[in-house]
Amino acid sequence: MAWSMPSTRFPSLLLYLIGAVAVVFVVFSYSTFPNPVPAAVRQTETHHYLDDIRNETLGVEKIFAINLPSRPDKRDSIVLRSSVLGFHVDWVDGVTPDQLNPLAYPYNWHDDLTAREYAARRAHMNALQHIVDKGISSAIIMEDDSDWDVTIKTQLQSMALALRALQGTSPAATSSPYGDNWDLLWLGHCGINQRLNSTYFVSSHDPTVPPAHHFAPVFRDSPPINRTEDTRLAFEAEDGVCSYLYAVSNHAAKKMLSAMSVSPTGMKENLDSGGQLDITLGRMCRANYLKCYAPYPSLTGRLMTSSDIRDSDEGEDQGREKSRMPPDSANVVYSTLKNINRILDGESTVKAAWDDFPVQEIRPSNVSVVGGTLHIPGAGETLREIPFYPPS
Repeated sequence: MAWSMPSTRFPSLLLYLIGAVAVVFVVFSYSTFPNPVPAAVRQTETHHYLDDIRNETLGVEKIFAINLPSRPDKRDSIVLRSSVLGFHVDWVDGVTPDQLNPLAYPYNWHDDLTAREYAARRAHMNALQHIVDKGISSAIIMEDDSDWDVTIKTQLQSMALALRALQGTSPAATSSPYGDNWDLLWLGHCGINQRLNSTYFVSSHDPTVPPAHHFAPVFRDSPPINRTEDTRLAFEAEDGVCSYLYAVSNHAAKKMLSAMSVSPTGMKENLDSGGQLDITLGRMCRANYLKCYAPYPSLTGRLMTSSDIRDSDEGEDQGREKSRMPPDSANVVYSTLKNINRILDGESTVKAAWDDFPVQEIRPSNVSVVGGTLHIPGAGETLREIPFYPPS
């Protein structure tokens, strides 16, 4: 028999079989190992919602500042400092005692509290009323003596990572950068309590955390969690003091108006102590009427002068001579107030508030979002740690 060339069908069949095996392998891999994409790509897609925090309302729908019309100097300061960092503030007029009808006071208002204290609370109620009336989905409410770090947008992105981890929010579940299962984000305070045995988030190596020896007076014990000086915590809160700056959802604004003003049967006795706003908010958080989260230390600070009279807008006539001092800032490392002239002069770096702070100057653009670890209390003192990091 004469010898002949091998059939060309065999190589073709071999290539076909190899291709079929490859397809089966890919299908099996996708079904067995979810999200088989490079980690860097997966992280970028996972954290796209953080971009919303860099808008002009810091990731909520509106930002409101409470300001007495008699203090245009404070409005000047807020407008300038928010403008240079690229966010916009709307205004709610502060309330003075002479504007209040005695019938407007809650029936359980404490007799030992002053008319000015109720007027301060009423201004916050007016802000909440506006949020409800206009159907605003979420808002930040600040007092006009608030100060914040030059890196506030980056700080809030780090906080969003922590909040979504605490809430168990998946990237696809919500369009809100802060998650959806919250009522109150207590971002500016002078003392906060963590809910007992609750999950918490630890963000280490945060260059914007003020050292404890530079804290302004704090009126609550620190959370019972060991942390280094450059670590910020986030957790479910149940009590707090001071209401410099906080965020509320629309649903929370409705609940707060109900408890603190409309007062249906049983509300006052169970939730509203008839006191200052921050004390009442703490009571609502503690009772689980509101789902509250907070950072520790406080994310924002407060403008200060040498005269507490000026800071509180009380007794201005008596304190006028003492109040003529340059303003200062508390609890903020790279204070926008203290760096405003450097920013306006176009300098690329900002300076720390204290001479003993380890890093005296930074470029704000070099400060990165800080990830961290979710700690879930288990049996006894055992903790399970779940790494949770921002995109590289």
